[in-house]
Amino acid sequence: MPSVSPADAARVFREAVAALSERLSSDYGELVPDASAERTSALLDRLEAGAASTRGIRLADDQVETLDAWIRLADNAVLNDDTREAAARKRIGDDLRAIRALAAPRFDRLLEDDRETELGA
Repeated sequence: MPSVSPADAARVFREAVAALSERLSSDYGELVPDASAERTSALLDRLEAGAASTRGIRLADDQVETLDAWIRLADNAVLNDDTREAAARKRIGDDLRAIRALAAPRFDRLLEDDRETELGA
């Protein structure tokens, strides 16, 4: 997993969200409320504020949920037959996990997603 500094976390997050969003035909935040524009913007604000803080970045639980939603989207690459796309999304997921390790070290795994899906999983 790559490492990311507090000074780079907001930029890396912004680039990851932009890269994932351009791959979608609809607004991810409409499908997954944890990744809504409002919550994504609040997470970005926290990352930017943390870069300027001497205490570093510490995310609130709802911000971790938002970050986890974006990580899950990147992880969906395993369902993609295009190996280049899968590799690109793996890199994006790794970048997002580096932010998570920096800003939410108290969580050792992704928070559970309790939503029902069409597949019932």
